[in-house]
Amino acid sequence: MTLHRPMTPLTKDDMRADIAQVLDVAPESIADGDSLLDHGLDSLRAMDLVTRWEARVPHLDYIDFFEVETLDEWWAVVERTRRA
Repeated sequence: MTLHRPMTPLTKDDMRADIAQVLDVAPESIADGDSLLDHGLDSLRAMDLVTRWEARVPHLDYIDFFEVETLDEWWAVVERTRRA
C-alpha cells in the first residue's frame, strides 16, 4: 500500500534548503541576493531542482530560472508562475 501525502506549497525557505542540499552547504549560507552560480550551482543541478519544484508549482519554465541567478529572483519566478 502506497501512502500519498498531500503536497505542501513551495516556500522560499524550501527552495533555499533544496539548493543548500544539492550544494552540500548550510541553508543559512545562501542569502536571498547571492548569485547561485557563485555558490557553485550548475545547470544540471538547477534543472533537477526545477523538476522537483514543478511537482509543487506546475508549469514552471526552466528558461525563466536560467535568465536570473539569485534566490530572490527564482522566488519571483515561482510567484509569477502561481499567479499566471
